[in-house]
Amino acid sequence: MLNSKSSVAALAAAALLGETFSVYSIASVSYSPDMAWSMGWIATVFTLSITISVMLAIRGTTVMGTASVAAAGLGLLASGIERGETVFSTTGAVCIIAGLAFMFLQARFSPFSLYAQWGLGAVAGEGPRERHTRLCRITELDERLLPLLEDTVHRYSLGDLRAATRLCCETRYSDNGVLPRGAYAGPAPVIEACVLTENLVIILIAHTEGRGVAFVGRLQQTMVSETPRREDSEGEREIYVRSAWLDSSESSSYPFPLDDGAAGREFVEGFREMLTATRQT
Repeated sequence: MLNSKSSVAALAAAALLGETFSVYSIASVSYSPDMAWSMGWIATVFTLSITISVMLAIRGTTVMGTASVAAAGLGLLASGIERGETVFSTTGAVCIIAGLAFMFLQARFSPFSLYAQWGLGAVAGEGPRERHTRLCRITELDERLLPLLEDTVHRYSLGDLRAATRLCCETRYSDNGVLPRGAYAGPAPVIEACVLTENLVIILIAHTEGRGVAFVGRLQQTMVSETPRREDSEGEREIYVRSAWLDSSESSSYPFPLDDGAAGREFVEGFREMLTATRQT
């Protein structure tokens, strides 16, 4: 799994540029036997770009699908303007508008696009946020998470979680979500929790301004991984929880934050033990 937001951004940019270039080239050249070598290179660039986009989408960056449409449209539009082809220009413009519109809808209305894909990551190069992790009972969760938990229980008919919960972990950010303007792509999380029952994994995220997001997945369809530690990540760690979340048409990963203390390590060990036990039943 890719272990840094910069590497994801670099791969995404390369893929989109490759798609724009290859579509522009295909639309601009007229085929002849002498062009076979050039067409081969163009096809290779296009194939590699699409492959990278698909890989990023599978790993959670599903916005790459709509971004690829916009990138291809840009190539068509540039070719159409250059050659005076109205069909190419019109098609390119439609693709750009459609791609950007769907990207906006994903970022605005889909929590999986905004939060699971980009991992609620900083985009302004800010340093790591100080965090504190603790194990607790579900009844001891921070009061800011309780309304979200209640809504989630009713929405998915989860029943009495107090008796069903086997492991519960909570991470708080000491800055309480007060960050420099532009530090986050969306509202900053202030407190997050992960609740495990025998059959479910539930992630709760409370944001500034009272907003919140909840993910619910089946434990049997869940995987956990941990990326290598960065040099500037002293005192913090993240585990990537990948599941086929309810209300989502595809699996995606969410980076759940932990500190580097004993509670975080105990939670990860307990989580993995529960996953192993679930797969053996």
